[in-house]
Amino acid sequence: MRFVTLCVVGLLAACSAEDAALPASSSDLTEPSCARPGVHTAPAALAASFPSDAEIRAAGGTPFEDGDRVVFAARGPGPWAVAGSFNGWQPSLALRNVSGDLWLGEASIPRTQSFEYKLVRGGRWLEDPLARNVVWDGIDRGFGARGEMNAVGHPSAIPTWRGRTVALGRVEGHEVWVHYPARYDAESCVKLPSVIIHDGMESLTRGAFAEAADRLYAARPELSAVLVFVGLPSQEVRMAEYTVYSPGSEGDRYVGFLAQELWPRVRAEARVCTAPAARGIAGASLGGLVSTYAGFEHPESWGWVGSQSGSYFWADDAMIRRARELPARPLRVYLDSGCPDDNCAPTDRLASVLRDKGYDFVRVREDGGRHDWAFWRDRLAGMLTHFRDGQTTCD
Repeated sequence: MRFVTLCVVGLLAACSAEDAALPASSSDLTEPSCARPGVHTAPAALAASFPSDAEIRAAGGTPFEDGDRVVFAARGPGPWAVAGSFNGWQPSLALRNVSGDLWLGEASIPRTQSFEYKLVRGGRWLEDPLARNVVWDGIDRGFGARGEMNAVGHPSAIPTWRGRTVALGRVEGHEVWVHYPARYDAESCVKLPSVIIHDGMESLTRGAFAEAADRLYAARPELSAVLVFVGLPSQEVRMAEYTVYSPGSEGDRYVGFLAQELWPRVRAEARVCTAPAARGIAGASLGGLVSTYAGFEHPESWGWVGSQSGSYFWADDAMIRRARELPARPLRVYLDSGCPDDNCAPTDRLASVLRDKGYDFVRVREDGGRHDWAFWRDRLAGMLTHFRDGQTTCD
């Protein structure tokens, strides 16, 4: 086995490390590349120095690839190994300490074979922190537990109808993933509308939202949108970040973070439309509540709201009262819930206000539907269809 140090070819100048400075204004933003980033392609001629973590992320992330040749990397006290779908999920590919805390290992994996892997150290299976193409590992760790991601190699071998999920990194303590539909890569420089989705980790793992969206977009590619999954710093802050109009609520600060901190990062990462009508925000339960707040209080940022089983009872129907008091906004709204016991009555009360004020909205009721990710996943296609159906505004 040959171990090497590699130089980096910068594939995406617009991609930045998680601690990189944000553009000072929208006019300073660099248009993202039209090329599918994939993982970093190592040059044929190898350099004598290993790239920094920031350079690796900017170039598309690990593993390094050159044809069938794949080089895995890890940093920190070892020993390290790699287990993946290419070796039967056995930690049989040992990495070698080449300098300092840097470990490298090489394998030959057919370019036509997309694969998943994890790093292994001391019997623990760990996400590759430098990987950007990721997918849920499929293990449901239960309510409140953080899901985990497998890194993906040879992403170009993924079936063309499937999208890809890219780890954007941490933004103000929130883990963020961007899911690109197949159409994003299939067409030259196409810009797409986007939707921010709360409870990002749970949506990707317990909800399997990316897979559900891919099935919809394979059947109706004209509905395609870039989905931005925003995770929580921890479950302990969920109630504060997703609530408004009550003591201890931090929903207004969280919405400000989405508009002022996260959005510039998304624009730098992805080719997305900037018109408010082409920007959506969505969530389930309290995520539906804070999404509705964002749409009504910041129509300059979001022109569509998607709410699944929204917690509109919060603070004695404060959001419903606010919607009644405010002048009508240029806002389209999707509301769903199970009935009769899944926030059905408060959702009906908000729907009544929207109807009285002449909003463009839809109310979906699922008889017997429960307050659970499986039900939200099953209704996701309808929600995403409402976002795009008949709406072609971009910039």
